[in-house]
Amino acid sequence: MLIYIWAMKIDCKQHVRESKAQLKNNGLKITTARLGLLDILKHAKKPLSIKEITKQLGDGGVDPVTLYRNVESLEKLGLLKKVRLNDRQAYYELAATEHHHHLICKQCGKIADIADCKVSISNKDLLKKTGFAKVTDHSLEFFGICKECSKK
Repeated sequence: MLIYIWAMKIDCKQHVRESKAQLKNNGLKITTARLGLLDILKHAKKPLSIKEITKQLGDGGVDPVTLYRNVESLEKLGLLKKVRLNDRQAYYELAATEHHHHLICKQCGKIADIADCKVSISNKDLLKKTGFAKVTDHSLEFFGICKECSKK
């Protein structure tokens, strides 16, 4: 893991400072494993599975149990968001990003973010019909075929 942190680009120094501040402000110890995890997710173009995160950490990265614990603790603090993308596997992304949804290619798995959300989480009719007191969040995924796969 130490190798990964030292190999980060110079422009990532700001990310490291931000990550350290987030960890400190939430009462977590600043470790290379947590910094590496946050850095990977800050640079990710899509939500990542634990397997994908492990692959990016490379050999000598972090122990899988430690990785799961770190993901779980960062998710509980609201720094990471778990996303389910039409399979049983969990994917993770930074929670600090703007609210968005995903469009997933059913053939190759490519994921695109959809920023324009028209869903209102304070819909009174929804609450009345379901008997819920309040909606705190929502997740919506779309599935289709990307341009590259449609040409095959």
